[in-house]
Amino acid sequence: MRPQAAPFVRAEVYGEREPALDDPAELFHEASKLQPALARRQAAGMARLAANADLSAAAARAMRRNAGLPSLSLPAPSLPTCSLSEAIELRTSRRDFGDALAVGTLATLLDAGYGARRDGRRTVPSGGALYPLELLVAVRFVHSVRRGIYRYDPHRHTLERQSRADPWPALEAACPLDGLLAGGAAALLVLAVFGRTRCKYGLRGYRFALLEAGHVAQNIVLAAAAFDVPALPLGGFYDAQVDALVDADGVEESVVYAVVLGGRA
Repeated sequence: MRPQAAPFVRAEVYGEREPALDDPAELFHEASKLQPALARRQAAGMARLAANADLSAAAARAMRRNAGLPSLSLPAPSLPTCSLSEAIELRTSRRDFGDALAVGTLATLLDAGYGARRDGRRTVPSGGALYPLELLVAVRFVHSVRRGIYRYDPHRHTLERQSRADPWPALEAACPLDGLLAGGAAALLVLAVFGRTRCKYGLRGYRFALLEAGHVAQNIVLAAAAFDVPALPLGGFYDAQVDALVDADGVEESVVYAVVLGGRA
């Protein structure tokens, strides 16, 4: 006879105050569920996308590029000597950030995280191949790269400079835990542009953007483990402060995840 699971006691999980009946997290989860009875309504975005040639063309190549900003060509990505199984075994969150980060290593991690392939696809699964994310790099100590904020262009494999200001004081101020980013060389900021996926999938598209951010971060930390690069996934930060750092409005687009990197010791 199988032992019965212990009863779920909400107070033990949520504390003395249980979530309100209008708890935003529960409401969003319920609102973004797929339901057979609402299939036609939930598929309205798919029909609209298929019927709009301009929207379809934009969705087929979702990315940003500003020809007026200076850009830096990155070295070709490298291949690690370890196997995938070894990288999975080695992966752990690290804070021994060590020295400056080599630009070649940064290029490899960016390509692993969200790089483009010959058929236009990326290195991660994406709902409808809409690719709602942008990878931004907050550079502190990277060889041959000046401090500032950069946007990764996956199709050109370049860094487009967005800001010349040192981003690290603002990042450290946006972190609730003092000293967590101390010694870090760079931070990869995953910016979600929600409209890219919500135009087709509605509220479910918001879920897809968050799932995709997880795929990107996992690729980055596995590649970092393969090259013995300290990497710390960072999900806890003051959102408005990080969004302000990259000029995101926090509504239509927002930084949803980050990975702090160090150089090899």
